[in-house]
Order: sequence, then C-alpha cells, then structure tokens
Amino acid sequence: MASGQRPRVLVVDDDLAIRTTFADILSGEGYDVTAAPDGSEAMRLAAGQPFDVVLLDLFMPGMDGLTVLPLLRALAPATSVVIVSAFVEPDRAAEAFRLGAAAVLVKPPNVDELLACFRGLTARGVAE
Repeated sequence: MASGQRPRVLVVDDDLAIRTTFADILSGEGYDVTAAPDGSEAMRLAAGQPFDVVLLDLFMPGMDGLTVLPLLRALAPATSVVIVSAFVEPDRAAEAFRLGAAAVLVKPPNVDELLACFRGLTARGVAE
C-alpha cells in the first residue's frame, strides 16, 4: 500500500445484508471496499486488482472460505485474509490459520473488534 493511499479491502460473503453491513462499516472508516457474493467472484476480483485485506466468510455455497483462502494466498501472498463465520469450530479455525489466515472472527463481530483487527493489519503495512 502506497503512502497516502486508502487500504483496499475485499469483502466476501454470500449473505447480501452481512456483505453490505461489513462494506458500509469499513467504507465509513476510510477503507476502499469492493464486495463479492462468493469465492469465484472473489478470485476473479483478486486476480484483477490488489487488495490489502480480504474479509472472507467461512461457509459459502460453491467455494467455501477454506477453499478460497489458499488460492488467495497463492495469488497474492502480501494480502492479509480475515476469516469470519457465525460457527467457528476450533479445528476449522486452526485449519484457517494453517492455511494463512491473519485472523478468525466470530460473526457478527463486535464493530470495535473488527476495526481493531483491520487497523492492526493495515498499520503495519498489511502483510509482511
């Protein structure tokens, strides 16, 4: 991320209301947000433009978050991926971290928790 540039975020969630809520919260905090309804669209978007952080739903039809995560990490290793899910089982959270997730948040996350996570990721130059 270049100095003075707004951090670019991709929000991926199959639930329109949740996707819109995340996008609105992050946009309101100054992030440049793009949204995708599924893993396939997320991969198409990530292949065409760089993102600093991807907020990725764990459970989606088609390509779920654990399928998309390693593909995103291979395509854009400098992009941080934050997994969100209403149901985070310890073994799935461990798998997400093993695959390269920067954080796993329970949905719906507390807004302060979500923003603290994003500030931490973008303040240190995103992913090293």
